[in-house]
Amino acid sequence: MNIGEHGQFAELPHVGTTEHFIKSGFTQWFIPVNKVERTLNYPIVTINETQFYIAHGVQSNHFMTDAEFKTREENKEIVTKKINGMLREVAK
Repeated sequence: MNIGEHGQFAELPHVGTTEHFIKSGFTQWFIPVNKVERTLNYPIVTINETQFYIAHGVQSNHFMTDAEFKTREENKEIVTKKINGMLREVAK
């Protein structure tokens, strides 16, 4: 993966265009504190009298993809049973 195109952990191209975001290798960006409805666990920096959270990229947790992949055979059996059951009901 090319960090210049996709950042450290991104799966899709970045839409951010700020100088800081680009210079940080697409790994750090600012979130205005007054635009967030709850407290975030990020450090805060003040720029031109405005407070910003400093956010950092993290690896995503693909728990749904992993769960689906690891239970693929079982899922196929469950779906097949459900469809067969529905077909039996409508064919009565």
